[in-house]
Amino acid sequence: MHVQGNAKKAIIIGIDGASARSVRSAMERGRMPNLKKLTGRGVFAEALPVLPTHTPTNWTTIGTGAWPGTHGIIGFSVHHGGEPLSKWHSGFDTREVQAEFLWNAAERAGKRSILLKWAGPTFPVTVRNGIQVDGCFCVSCIHEISGPRMYSAEEDPHASRIHLKKASGWKNVPDSHSEPLEATLDLGSEELKVELYVLVVNSQGKGYDRVLISTERDAGKPIEVLSLGEWTDWVRLRFKGKSSKVGTVRLKLLELSKDASRLRIYCSQIMPTTGWTYPEQIAAELVEQVGPFLQRIGYIQQGRVYGAWAGHGTMMEELEYQHDWFVRAAVYLMGNYDWDLLFLQSHAPDYIFDNLIKEAEPLTTSDRERSERYLELIDRTYEIVDRTIGRIAERADEDTLVVVVSDHGVIGFHSTRHVDDVISEILEREGLLFYRSRAVQPGTKPKFGREEINWSRTKAAFFDSIYIYLNLKGREPDGVVEPEEYEGLRDRIIEALRSYKDPRLGTCPFSLILKSEDAKLLGLHGDRIGDIIVAVRPGGLYGEGHGHFLPTVDYGISSLKAVLVMAGPGLKRNYELKRPVWLVDVAPTIAHLMGIPSPKQAEGKTLYEAFTH
Repeated sequence: MHVQGNAKKAIIIGIDGASARSVRSAMERGRMPNLKKLTGRGVFAEALPVLPTHTPTNWTTIGTGAWPGTHGIIGFSVHHGGEPLSKWHSGFDTREVQAEFLWNAAERAGKRSILLKWAGPTFPVTVRNGIQVDGCFCVSCIHEISGPRMYSAEEDPHASRIHLKKASGWKNVPDSHSEPLEATLDLGSEELKVELYVLVVNSQGKGYDRVLISTERDAGKPIEVLSLGEWTDWVRLRFKGKSSKVGTVRLKLLELSKDASRLRIYCSQIMPTTGWTYPEQIAAELVEQVGPFLQRIGYIQQGRVYGAWAGHGTMMEELEYQHDWFVRAAVYLMGNYDWDLLFLQSHAPDYIFDNLIKEAEPLTTSDRERSERYLELIDRTYEIVDRTIGRIAERADEDTLVVVVSDHGVIGFHSTRHVDDVISEILEREGLLFYRSRAVQPGTKPKFGREEINWSRTKAAFFDSIYIYLNLKGREPDGVVEPEEYEGLRDRIIEALRSYKDPRLGTCPFSLILKSEDAKLLGLHGDRIGDIIVAVRPGGLYGEGHGHFLPTVDYGISSLKAVLVMAGPGLKRNYELKRPVWLVDVAPTIAHLMGIPSPKQAEGKTLYEAFTH
């Protein structure tokens, strides 16, 4: 039986990686005035994520109201029981989800949803009576022609090398006090490419200072003439290969020395003008009416560069553009199409926290001044997100429910050594994990992944931040653990974990060690999870800001707890929820307020404490 709600429409804004503690601080310090205003006319809660505290797991939980054991997205990757432990599936694939999404439940009630870059598993598309705009993971995109890319005249492991030489064959060359130089930029991918031509000139007699970019060697027809720090406008180019696509791109001149020995040009992500929406025609419509779509930005995390890294200034500029586009796209779609629920996700907090938190967090920083600079960048990011919330929320009338929710927080850490390495070394020392031998450069340590594991000898392996899987005979095709060994081996591994002492903490770093059958307490069950579940405490010598920590952790300026703000008809005003809130509670509560069925497999509770009646 089902009670009719008061809200006629709902706007759900997701902010990835935003902890309740850091958001509360930003609101109190005036950096998120729009969210504070929304909180003042609604309710605020610290919501507990599910384990593992990762992106796909928790956005699926938010979207379905189900625990991971039920919805099946148990991490970034998904293992199917009965398949080899070397075979895994993407946690961002909707075909792996075993529970109904809120938007599909809304469709059963005749409602229409707009998913605007909503997170978690969203492809293949599950929307049937509505609109979906992209929704890929933050560091990859199945629709892009190319990710962000750097071009450099110097050797750089993260850049494409360009070679400057004396310009030749150019028309309409401008006056230059030094010999004009040229280079070629190969844009796109191996499958789809286009060439741009670069002309470098000395326009003032003080050294090289201008870069002209063109589709042909004609300085009279430039895309743009750039000075240091400037962007081109967005331009459409036809990328050719086995097929042909029109893509949108813009470039920025990052560095140009007076003698042109140093030249760096940043190229944004290149998105096609079609192919990233449902229905298909919406993409071209948005590009025409709103502007080119930027799905992901140049991003670095713990030294790993995803596409390109140009610096925090450029990162902020890309976030500004992306979030302004979100607002314009949301306003356009809401104004031109029928809708009942709008879902929009920003990945900005997770980008900046994953990038900076180790040195921003005063408890883990190595440099106090750097910490202060990085904390300001975090605040600037929250300001960008807050403006987005404010500009969209102002479109809501008194009958519209507005929800702001995050999937997890991110906390500081002392070391960049991953917990995978720690637990894998424990398993190796116990003689349970073996790798295939392979050539390694002298003086370097081999980096092993699941593809290098020797499964013919391995009895146990650690995956996806919290799971230890036993290679059990009769269950895994390559199993070597006899069924009668199973319980004793689990006990032995658990004892080895308990005996391990973190060098910094001086004690066992594991805050939770559970056998799989006991993990039902945390909503983890079924044949996809590991045989042993492990969580770690903060402050030790292993590093990642979320994933392997318990959802309840508070540490320094941040926490793992998610934020939940709701305002609209039927909700209390200026009220903080006192009872424990889990992210599984979000979908059932929205459904109740909207007067629609909860998703079929939803297990969360309706947050009656938030209601006026």
